[in-house]
Amino acid sequence: MKKLNFKQAFSCARTEYVKWVCDARMIILGVLVIFIYTFAIEPLLKNAEEMGEPLNILEPFIAIANSGAILLIIPLVFLTLIADFPKIDTNTVFYIIRVGRMNWLLGQIIKLVMMALSYLAFIFAGAVIPMLSKGFWYNGWSNVATQYAVRFPEKSGNFGVQLLPENLYNQLSVFKAAIQSYLLVFAYLMIIGLLLLAFSLVKKKTAGFVFCGAVISLGTAFCSIKTVLMWSMPMANSIIWLHFTKYFRQPVVSLTFSIIYLCTFIAALIVFCVAAIKKFNYDNVAEIAV
Repeated sequence: MKKLNFKQAFSCARTEYVKWVCDARMIILGVLVIFIYTFAIEPLLKNAEEMGEPLNILEPFIAIANSGAILLIIPLVFLTLIADFPKIDTNTVFYIIRVGRMNWLLGQIIKLVMMALSYLAFIFAGAVIPMLSKGFWYNGWSNVATQYAVRFPEKSGNFGVQLLPENLYNQLSVFKAAIQSYLLVFAYLMIIGLLLLAFSLVKKKTAGFVFCGAVISLGTAFCSIKTVLMWSMPMANSIIWLHFTKYFRQPVVSLTFSIIYLCTFIAALIVFCVAAIKKFNYDNVAEIAV
């Protein structure tokens, strides 16, 4: 077995990542950003215009990362974009023989990290850039988030109000909410990608794609009915406001629990992939692609 070589692994990841970025499927990202703007940002801007107050430029991203509906779409689109992960072609076997199984696997994990981070960065930019001339930058919630329902009680059920619930702005600062939302959703995407990789290494890639879709769908369903079972899924553990009540500091479920849950899930999948790659027979490259 060849020695672990981070340089080789990173080179593998970089080459495949560039191919992924240039894939025609990236057009989906443009559609996703338009959908997010229409679904989440416009309602907030409408409330801001009605109040004559600016939004914090980070609030739309926080709303996106904590919306159950959008957090169904984001991982599903990511799953679509990485559907062929790990990328297999006729040169794969020869490349694995040259660099070694563990270096190839490390390269795939690095590539997954790069894909998840850049995918979220694109969404973040799509949420923040339109706000640069319309909002303010400060570690504090806007009056639009905290006072709209007070000023317009008859509109307390407004969708824009629901995007930034009291569970968020009464419990966390804007900067903390934005950073934690980014990292938790990133961990969620990593789990989806690692599940796909793990199933590929046991020659069940199609089943892995279906299983990932089921994890996303079940997580959304459990969150929508607020059952205790939702904490068994990555989705609920990725949504900050679900951890808190509207007013009391005592959390429903500790954020520490969710961080441990997500990190343990990721670590377990990586360990499984390491064990699987050691036993995998690459004589037939098509085996991993189905």
